Amino acid sequence: MIPYTVNIKLAARTLTGTLNLQNKTAVDWGWQGLIAQGCHSSILIIDPKTAQTIQVLERHKANVVKVRWSRENYHHSLSAPYSLRLASADAAGKIIVWDVVSGTAHCEIQEHAKPIQDMDWLWTQDASRDLLLAVHPPNYIVLWNGDTGTKLWKKSYAENILSFSFDPFDPCNLALLTSEGIVFITDFSHSKPPGSGGKKVYIASPHASPAHNKPAAPTGAKKALNKVKVLITNEKPSAEAVTLNDCLQLSYLPSKRNHMLLLYPREILILDLELSQTVGVVAIERSGVPFIQVVPCAQRDALFCLHENGCVTLRLCRSASASADESDPEQSAQELVYDLRSQCDAIRVTKTVRPYRVVVCPVNENSAALVVSDGRVMLWELKAHVIKPTVNPSSGLSPLYSPGLFGGAPLGQNRRKILDLSLNTMIGQSLVSGSEPPSLPAQQEVQLKFLLTGLLSGLPLPPFALRMCPPLTTKNINHYQPLLAVVSTAPCLVCTSTGSVLVYNLTGGLLHKELSVHSCEVRGIEWISLTSFLSFATSAPNNLGLVRNELQHVDLPTGRCFAFRGERGNDEPPIEMIKVSHLKQYLVVVFRDKPLELWDVRTGTLLREMAKNFPTVTALEWSPSHNLKSLKKKQLAAREAMARQTVSDSEQSSVESSVISMLQDAESKAELSQGISAREHFVFTDTDGQVYHITVEGNTVKDGARIPRRQRAGHFACCLFVPRRKWPCFSF
Repeated sequence: MIPYTVNIKLAARTLTGTLNLQNKTAVDWGWQGLIAQGCHSSILIIDPKTAQTIQVLERHKANVVKVRWSRENYHHSLSAPYSLRLASADAAGKIIVWDVVSGTAHCEIQEHAKPIQDMDWLWTQDASRDLLLAVHPPNYIVLWNGDTGTKLWKKSYAENILSFSFDPFDPCNLALLTSEGIVFITDFSHSKPPGSGGKKVYIASPHASPAHNKPAAPTGAKKALNKVKVLITNEKPSAEAVTLNDCLQLSYLPSKRNHMLLLYPREILILDLELSQTVGVVAIERSGVPFIQVVPCAQRDALFCLHENGCVTLRLCRSASASADESDPEQSAQELVYDLRSQCDAIRVTKTVRPYRVVVCPVNENSAALVVSDGRVMLWELKAHVIKPTVNPSSGLSPLYSPGLFGGAPLGQNRRKILDLSLNTMIGQSLVSGSEPPSLPAQQEVQLKFLLTGLLSGLPLPPFALRMCPPLTTKNINHYQPLLAVVSTAPCLVCTSTGSVLVYNLTGGLLHKELSVHSCEVRGIEWISLTSFLSFATSAPNNLGLVRNELQHVDLPTGRCFAFRGERGNDEPPIEMIKVSHLKQYLVVVFRDKPLELWDVRTGTLLREMAKNFPTVTALEWSPSHNLKSLKKKQLAAREAMARQTVSDSEQSSVESSVISMLQDAESKAELSQGISAREHFVFTDTDGQVYHITVEGNTVKDGARIPRRQRAGHFACCLFVPRRKWPCFSF
């Protein structure tokens, strides 16, 4: 057979972990159903259905600060296919438009060397589907052609621009959130920059106020409402007033024309742009958790709110008929009231773990993804459950009704499951003024609940301990999986995944298994087969400096783990390292102030515990050389001789050689299943720089040669063997 060479270009697999603070706003959920998330200078493409990372884009040199999926509301066919395009911006001012399928950069854009404040694709694709609007610090908005990287126009303003929002009902309207107020642009066009500086509106932020529920005293929400009624003004507020610096977010409401929301840490203001006044406020109690972000919905007048404790809440606009019945004239004057309808569980917030952003599926609007600073992505799905109708609800909330089946058919009385295809199939539209509530037999009352449907975990906090499984050979090619085991050696007070072992399948870069093995800080890991490994951990030292050592044997297919050293491990010096021989026969356990132990991995028995005067080990490594091949040759020769002796001379000529060969193979496999104890050896160094050599064969342990210390040589910190020549190499 003539050998030939095949060049295969393999895509790099990147495993990501904790996020940088600049990645806080770098997340977006696209119309095609994929989530893009920035992690340092990389971009993760996440499939929410499987909660796995399916692509990693790497070309940025700085931290990614913004990601935006391209729209798909344009004609595409076989001749002009639809492509997954993503725009990303980093802290160095570079914008890259990606072809996500191939993982390559389509074009690169660079205007300044400062972080991009905000960017988004134009949602009107009549002229071109490649137009990208970006905010370049401090006060520039630039319209780019995302296909060619050409700058179409550039416009500067007087104030620093923080973010912007397109009007979903009129492509000519654009709102800019600046450091001093809001700039409304009414002549936005892709062909030329805005002609004027826009209409400047100054808004003084209200102070933290109690909740919007009806108060008993004239103070509280009434005063807050009176404040926000006159917030919108064309005059610049005084220096004593709290300006818009406290504003976290500005966004048009996609469910209401000419309405906008402003997000503050403790309030959400709903503005009517036609009336130029605030028509709604969502305030948090003094003991409540402040807001971080709000995502308005288009199918229903609803708000997904993210709080500082990681809790995602859903607030629905109260029906007009319900709010009109209020006896309080001040409360009834507030046209829009958003009631809390559902909330998910909060996360454990620490110094290193805090919520960053939440994104909502733009198609269904009933799924949300919460991005946490430690790299986790929590996928929450909104579910509707049928409940018994409430005649006089004690909470004062108007009931929610299901919209019925498709075509207006009502839900049957025995039907308990609500269609959860999207938000508008789960709950009906809010009542308009003067309308009657639906009859209960036609539409059933429902309750909304959040359900955690997926969790994507990143790498734990560094530093890491990494170990790759044994290599691919001709014998294990049929069942080989490239598995990588990762543990965090960070202290328990810093790392939240203490005691866990993450196993990744590098074929697709996906998380294979996450096992909670130890109860304390993991220090290292070693594979002993393709499907099992050893990991060790040490607890905090006591007054005598002694710890509790845990050495666990883990079987991956079953997840079963047991203590490899049995009852040993209490009140002893900490384990410094473990080393498994190349044939996975023997194990060396090295302690800090205690002689090392030598174990048989296959039987789990202790071969030798070195004497007390044994030197302190600073570096140790097993040699790749062994006598397994010579042992196999001797055993094969002996079995062949025994096989020929069992056949007489007269019968030997009639017996084919293939029969003897099959008999030899069967005996060989039976012998290998029982295990062959091959001779292996390792070298180590002590604190004086001397090199020791020890040979192990079965139950026999022999001391070998000793190389004295070289002049001017300190103690060695690392040791490895040269692969081809099999010579030890030491480093200080």
